[in-house]
Amino acid sequence: MKPGPSLQGQARRQQRGVAAIEFALVFSVLFVGIYGLVAFCGVLYVQQVVSRAAEDGARAAQILGSNTVPADLQTNVRTAIYRSLALSAITPAAAGATPSTRETWIRTQMATTPPTVNLLATEVEVRVSYPYRANPLVPVLPFTASWMPDRLSGKATATR
Repeated sequence: MKPGPSLQGQARRQQRGVAAIEFALVFSVLFVGIYGLVAFCGVLYVQQVVSRAAEDGARAAQILGSNTVPADLQTNVRTAIYRSLALSAITPAAAGATPSTRETWIRTQMATTPPTVNLLATEVEVRVSYPYRANPLVPVLPFTASWMPDRLSGKATATR
């Protein structure tokens, strides 16, 4: 007579898919956590780039001095801001590899809200606003779109 299936064998057959289910649950939680961390770091990086661009614009205004015609000063400050943004890693690969093509891409993305240069009596105030939601550094997952900021801004002042 052949012995029947043991209790240990039955328990093993009932546990076949448990490891796959546990892996799926743990992996999804870890993926969302790591994605959130990477997305948050991307936003912080772009914020630093925008703040640095505002500082570069203020520095350019300070170097040009108070003898420069206001229209020329604004043009030169904006050029310094666009160049600073183009030299960072916020432009997509499709924008091109050269700084001039990346600068052109930045100018088109910021066409609706160009950097503002306020010329005061003794100082220059530079404000930069970057449309982050339209150009995120990390692709947005469907349920995380509301977490991303619409715009990132930077401000810097320099004496004239």
